[in-house]
Amino acid sequence: MGWTGSQRPLLPSPAAARRRCLAWLVGLADLGPLPAVAAELHLRVMVNEVAPYSWRDGAELAGLHPSLLRALAAEAGLQFDFSAGLYARASRALADGVADLVVTLATPDQDAQGQRVAVLHPVRYLVISRADAPLTEPAQLRGKLLGIARNAYYNALINDDETIRKFTIVDPNQGLRMLALGRLDAVISTDLLLMHALRQPGLERAAFAPPISVGGSGYALFARRDLPEPTVQRLRAGWAALQRRGVPAALLREHGGADAAP
Repeated sequence: MGWTGSQRPLLPSPAAARRRCLAWLVGLADLGPLPAVAAELHLRVMVNEVAPYSWRDGAELAGLHPSLLRALAAEAGLQFDFSAGLYARASRALADGVADLVVTLATPDQDAQGQRVAVLHPVRYLVISRADAPLTEPAQLRGKLLGIARNAYYNALINDDETIRKFTIVDPNQGLRMLALGRLDAVISTDLLLMHALRQPGLERAAFAPPISVGGSGYALFARRDLPEPTVQRLRAGWAALQRRGVPAALLREHGGADAAP
């Protein structure tokens, strides 16, 4: 006969309740310690699509950054799914949730979006002008029109100086063509990108003044903030192992960055 509401449910005695609780606790002990958070082994990675950092070679991504990351994935026992975009998109990849890892300039904004895993290689920030209107020191940028990539933060000297007029460019390839036509006074980029862009067809190196240095930083690998710690540790340990064997420096030289190699 079921309980009709007028009957009180039968409750176990205090002694029986204690025995059941003890049995439950013993059962938990038999299971051992609770498992740690598992590492994520399959990760989405976004890189900046501009040569020589990365470019599309058929269905594959080639270039310095994919080469560095493939070596890291093999060393760390991880699998990377690559995507690429302009710097403006790559620099927002973590905030937009479209990547687990991203390679961008090491800037305060990227540190705010994610956690820095490793600096992949150093870069120098160079400003180039025309030979017929050369700039020889950073102070001469005041009042000039400077070609600068969207979302690229170099340093306060450049980005926070409102006397320097900024014009957004897609990449230094476009910037140098505009500079050669007299539509810009100068272009800023990283050393490896700029040296590569100067070799594009249709440009004469003699038309440009020697570049001036306005600081430097590095291209770094950033992870989303909630990436499991075991995965982050795998990445850092893998990168340290590659550095001990000289792999990053060798790949940097292979892709034309011998002068920037540590």
